[in-house]
Amino acid sequence: MPLAAPPAHSLRSGEPPPPDYYRNNLLRLARLVMTEHADLLAAEDVRCLSAILEAGKPAQRLLARLVSRKGPLLRLDRVSYAEVDGLTQALQALADAELVRMNPEAAARELLAMLTRAELRSRFEAAQGTKANMIETIIERHSESCIRALVRAQTPWLTVACWPSLKLAQLLFFGDGHRDLSVFVLEDLGMRRYEDYALNPDHRLFRDRHELDRYLRARLLNEASRNLDQLPGMARPLSKALAECAVRPSRLEEKTLNRARNRLGRWFERAGDWQSALGCYAASTAHPARERRVRLLRRIGDEQAAQDLLRAIALAPTCAEEADFASRFGQRRPQCAPKIETKTLGAMGAARIERHAMALLAVEGGEAWHLENHLPRGLAGLAFWEVVFAPVPGAFLNPYQDAPLDLHWQDFAATRAEAIATRKECLAIPAQFAQSLRGTLKGKRGVANRLVSWRHLDSYLIERLLETVPHEVLFKLACRVIDNPGATRTGFPDLLVLYGTRDYEFVEVKGPTDSLQPAQRQWFNYLEGNGFNAKVLKFRT
Repeated sequence: MPLAAPPAHSLRSGEPPPPDYYRNNLLRLARLVMTEHADLLAAEDVRCLSAILEAGKPAQRLLARLVSRKGPLLRLDRVSYAEVDGLTQALQALADAELVRMNPEAAARELLAMLTRAELRSRFEAAQGTKANMIETIIERHSESCIRALVRAQTPWLTVACWPSLKLAQLLFFGDGHRDLSVFVLEDLGMRRYEDYALNPDHRLFRDRHELDRYLRARLLNEASRNLDQLPGMARPLSKALAECAVRPSRLEEKTLNRARNRLGRWFERAGDWQSALGCYAASTAHPARERRVRLLRRIGDEQAAQDLLRAIALAPTCAEEADFASRFGQRRPQCAPKIETKTLGAMGAARIERHAMALLAVEGGEAWHLENHLPRGLAGLAFWEVVFAPVPGAFLNPYQDAPLDLHWQDFAATRAEAIATRKECLAIPAQFAQSLRGTLKGKRGVANRLVSWRHLDSYLIERLLETVPHEVLFKLACRVIDNPGATRTGFPDLLVLYGTRDYEFVEVKGPTDSLQPAQRQWFNYLEGNGFNAKVLKFRT
């Protein structure tokens, strides 16, 4: 993939970056997107990215810093950067290219939020109290046009007009709408390193503009579903719009639509419109849609439909929460009955309850680590490293991924079935498993892998695990995670406690009012079903 390699220079903590550092990162993004994804860009996106590439160096340097600022409104008197020569000319060049807008129309509330309390007090004499109260008072006493004029006279502002096109470029480059140019900074500071996996420019997140437009529309609908309490009149139009999106969505679009459907279903449910809620849940393929349908069907008296759906969930649960629900719904007694040890809470001081438990276990001769899910997921990440970063088509879209795109999708293991089976056959041999953990820990230390938290794993812990916990236990934990990474993100017991050879415990710590959650019950069912040492340490007052 062109331009995928990181810049030749790197940053040093505590030292200013080279003058063109941020500019180069911005140009790198724009060039790659224009090269690899031009067919996905609308005319305005092409215009904006072209204008960025054609701007002069001072203007590019300035824009690269502006896009890293929290907006949308930026105070002009706070725009100053040592590497930008001729700030006024650079700003004018960006304005002429329509990459920024000077003093655009803005709501009075947003303009007032830019000002400090002292500025509000000096410019609007009646304003007193907290900043929020001051703003409310000013809005009550002054017109929108008056507020804009007063603010503009002393504190002009600007906005980055090309920001929507840059957000789209970041989505296409990183394959994730939440990641931005700070990814480059973290890597260049040495705070983040990435695996060297193969990239294929033919494998893209979106095949064509139509697929991209559908995803962008899904994001807008999902965002609208967050505002239903403020705008309840949107519920019906949103429901209709979501229903129109039902034809063969892409995986990314489907995940986004499911969030909106589940959120809208809960809104209808709280409003007492159970039929509309059922419709939303029926269209969703994500938890907790099926669970909510079972509960609603039972509530409206359709017992047969509720039982049929409950059996379907039990036969093929999509996550730990569904499996737990299917085993417990309608049962008087919980299916999971782990070993419980009760202790008096006593004086904890400022310590968290997990640390308090670790101190007590240490008195009993145990060496404890507070790892939670970092333990089984870390074991899987180290043991199955090659599987995680296997060259599956479409799994890796850019050089800055800590996991394949489908790591938490339900068909992750099915897509890699042959590679997983081959790796399991090797790891089933204790010596091979131990060698794999040690070798990966040494060779990949610090390389980003979403399954591995390097902060929690070190050579001492790995050696203690290998000498204390039976191979069968470690191997099976790693296998359970790699067989379904998405369903094993939560719920593993809080503490790993090691005593002597083959003497270990996985301990979930609960306070006086705490109880096991669904994912925790599923893990305990698995641990007890395999004869592993696990218990709940319950503190009472």
